Amino acid sequence: MSNAPERKTQAKRRRAPPWKLAPADTATFTLILLDVGSSDRARVVSAVELIVRETDAGVRARLAGPLPLAVERGLSHADALLGQFELICCDCISVFVCDTVLASASPQYLTSLFARLRASPEFDLVTARLESVPLGPKGLAFLNRFFGRRHVDLPLELRVMRKKARSMRQAAEQIGARLVISE
Repeated sequence: MSNAPERKTQAKRRRAPPWKLAPADTATFTLILLDVGSSDRARVVSAVELIVRETDAGVRARLAGPLPLAVERGLSHADALLGQFELICCDCISVFVCDTVLASASPQYLTSLFARLRASPEFDLVTARLESVPLGPKGLAFLNRFFGRRHVDLPLELRVMRKKARSMRQAAEQIGARLVISE
């Protein structure tokens, strides 16, 4: 029996930096809603329902409470990012924090942390001008995702958070829409 494949794997492992040997997803995160910027509460409720898999009534009750709000705990990094994306599409400001930090931090520290995160340039307003969207299912999905409707009059110029504008630009590039962002 040959040990050649095993030796190749061991050689690769020795060359790999130590951080590459650690499990990919050991930490879990809590998604924190800092601000509900959208006047379309139904869109916000729908976005939160996707993240927490609760009933409409449960989500509405949670969103009626004070902010910041822990939307969901124990999320993988990928799920926390996806949840943050869903919320920014609805003009909501959210962040995610490692569960261990959240569990051990004092309320004063968390208040300060959330204030600093809320003040991030990611949440500053920029001007986005949507000039064209292709006809068809991809264009309709784009409009629904970022505007909550399947039709907008173009060109459309609006002020959105920088983080949302970047997400819109990436999605626009993928479907062939034209979006211009001005800082």
